[in-house]
Amino acid sequence: MSTSANVVEYDIEKNDETVGHFRKHVMCKLPDYADLLKFQPLTEHTITANGYDEEEEYWEDEPKNLDVFLRGMITYNKKIKEYYER
Repeated sequence: MSTSANVVEYDIEKNDETVGHFRKHVMCKLPDYADLLKFQPLTEHTITANGYDEEEEYWEDEPKNLDVFLRGMITYNKKIKEYYER
């Protein structure tokens, strides 16, 4: 059985306005983080992770530039690596 501690929600913003959401279950391959490449241009978007821990306490990270966030995944995500190598 999975708990909400296994799910990370992401809010995607541009110009301080929410333009999308992304949800990732940490135990599943899909959806792929490469799906975030649709938010173009990447440098004009921010991504904020949030969710609940094992004690069901809400947490939220600081917003991060979407381009910086995705570049951090180059070493282990083939689609993202290919995007940046074009």
